[in-house]
Amino acid sequence: MRRTVIKLEDLIINFLVHRYAAIAYIAFIGLLLACSFSDIKFRIIPNTIVLAIIVIGFSLNLFTLQGVGSQNAVLGFGAGFLILLPFYIFASLGAGDVKLMAAIGSVVGLDKVLDVIVDSIFVMFFISLIFIVVKGDLFRLLYRFKLFVESLILQGVIFYQRPAAKEAAAQLLPMAPAIMLATIYVFGSIIYHSF
Repeated sequence: MRRTVIKLEDLIINFLVHRYAAIAYIAFIGLLLACSFSDIKFRIIPNTIVLAIIVIGFSLNLFTLQGVGSQNAVLGFGAGFLILLPFYIFASLGAGDVKLMAAIGSVVGLDKVLDVIVDSIFVMFFISLIFIVVKGDLFRLLYRFKLFVESLILQGVIFYQRPAAKEAAAQLLPMAPAIMLATIYVFGSIIYHSF
């Protein structure tokens, strides 16, 4: 009888832990969506949402077996922040994007946050290219690229012609949607392998 009670207790605890992990994963994806919509509409990523992702990340990795572990979560948080910080300093990214990537690092850990960063860059490249095509500025972009390559090859100098302010290439696009898509792609593999 004692053995049956222990197994039942283990089953209940295991069920609750899996249920918490599933709820945390769903909340994480929902918060990423909220960040994306906020970044698109208002050009800001709310600190409250980023803080909620950090809480989910550390609690998931501290209290469940499905997480990457607390040490890996801390390293992922730090790497997400430190790798994107120079992009903020040189005005390529907003502070919200840097904080969001740090928060994502607390969920996915060190090795996967690097994947999310690289994948985010690729996704943003394709989003930007689609934006430029839709706005009808592809040929202007290709012309500027041609000038750049010619000056580099023929004259040995780097010549960059800035796009006009009205061109699509000069517009700043929100990065949170690209980060969200890359995170869902990388995070999907984590979920798939953890269950």
